[in-house]
Amino acid sequence: MRTGRFASVRDYRGRTRGRYQLAAVRASSKRGFRRINRVRGTSLLLAGGLILGGIAAPATSGAAPVITNWYRLPAARGAHGHVRSGWFSSNWSGYAETGHFTSISSSWTVPSVTAGASTSNSAWFSSVWVGIDGFNDTHLIQTGTEQDVYGGSAHYSAWWEILPKAESTISYPVSPGDSMSATITQTSTAVIRAKRKKAKIVTKYWTIGLQDHTKDWSFVTTQLYKGPGDSAEFIVEAPLVGRSVAAMANYNFGSGSALNGDLNSALVATTIGGAAIGAGLSYANDAGTLFQNGVQVSTPGPQDSAATAFNSSYGATEPAAPVN
Repeated sequence: MRTGRFASVRDYRGRTRGRYQLAAVRASSKRGFRRINRVRGTSLLLAGGLILGGIAAPATSGAAPVITNWYRLPAARGAHGHVRSGWFSSNWSGYAETGHFTSISSSWTVPSVTAGASTSNSAWFSSVWVGIDGFNDTHLIQTGTEQDVYGGSAHYSAWWEILPKAESTISYPVSPGDSMSATITQTSTAVIRAKRKKAKIVTKYWTIGLQDHTKDWSFVTTQLYKGPGDSAEFIVEAPLVGRSVAAMANYNFGSGSALNGDLNSALVATTIGGAAIGAGLSYANDAGTLFQNGVQVSTPGPQDSAATAFNSSYGATEPAAPVN
């Protein structure tokens, strides 16, 4: 994979770059899709020859739509407003750390949802998840909960996912107010010896676990995943529905959740079998805000004193840091 070059515009952090010739083109002939981060300041998805851009609230009937939690898409230029976070996106908000990671875990309370900003299709979506990769690449392994409004009512579910496939729904009930915890861990790496005794990594096994402490169920699956493990994320997302980024649902974690952090107990590990440690969240370095059509729709707040928790709010108001 190769990337094009920038020149003389500002990137999503507001830093001066060179002028766009072509940004971050990533192609997969086997799967038939490519991503172009930005052309003339607009995030685009190119799939099977069809260019898709902008933000949509896809029309849906009462049937469950096909939902995919995508890698991070930078927000369009000029949409950043007056916010302090370090990055901006049209589908992610929350915290993302870069480095090398073999495990991530966190807890949250399932938020309630209502209709978001006015749209022509009367459908709004939101996901809360933890994952590995996707911040600077097109790989992503993740698990979380879905909170959506379509067909005239709210819908809640649990899921896991490895891109480029869509969500795999976990067949247990989920309700707003449920206490969730999730862990994703690399358990082993299989290698073969090629010529001249050079090791070649061929397989990585990861365990994905999600637990609903309120309803007393747990789910675990072991999957093959070959992503680089270069970022770890704690995210509230406007997911893809079909081939479009959905309009963000108006989510509310509730006042009780904010005491400990809407997303809390954030831990990471950097070696296989290594001990999980506090994620060391930093608002200035790790936090990101979600914009759609130039409007700020999802905003994380500062981390707590232990740097393992933060609050998140629908809209442009920055929530306070957790106190516990």
